Amino acid sequence: MNYFALIGDIIDSKKINNRYQVQKTLESCLKQLNANYSSVVVSKMSITLGDEFQGLLSLDAPLFQIIDCINVAMQPYQIRFGLGLGTILTDINPEQSIGADGPAYWYARKALQYIHQKNDYGTTQIAVHFEGGHNVEVINTLIASGEAIKASWRASQEIILQKLLENDIYHEAFDQQALAKELDLTTSSALSKRLKSSNIKVYLRTRNCALKLLKYAGEE
Repeated sequence: MNYFALIGDIIDSKKINNRYQVQKTLESCLKQLNANYSSVVVSKMSITLGDEFQGLLSLDAPLFQIIDCINVAMQPYQIRFGLGLGTILTDINPEQSIGADGPAYWYARKALQYIHQKNDYGTTQIAVHFEGGHNVEVINTLIASGEAIKASWRASQEIILQKLLENDIYHEAFDQQALAKELDLTTSSALSKRLKSSNIKVYLRTRNCALKLLKYAGEE
């Protein structure tokens, strides 16, 4: 059986002055996500080292939604993510992912190494790896495209994604009137301008397309 393995680490964590508090924020974030997404968390996302964490998720997991929840919770600190798709050779402990091993984690670690080598001048902080040849390149290109869109966002544009996540929305067909109300925007044109300038619908489309391809690969 295939799983999604997720490994993340805080970028330049040793340079953070309040490092302990940031680690506690990460711990709290992972605990909340483990609860919110318990139906797709196979082995709870756990801190493995002070600034690194990992978890095991089912193929039904909304991977990029979970990643964006972590990114929002950890702002302004950046996190690097490696995603692996594959099997697990050891026993799986549902309460913590420490000690689990197998191709899924090997590939996630390889994806992290890829990000170290090719991060598009610091723009791309997510990569995937699995035994899929051309499909791996296609998915990583989709991810990098989304990362490039997000890298240009101002605070007023970042809050759009934050509000969507708060309402468990991660697709481009959302209620714009409801979103405008969440953002305290009085006119639809104000929201339309912000949506257009942020390209958030394209961002969500690239993420969901990448996830769809990953799921196909995992089910083959």
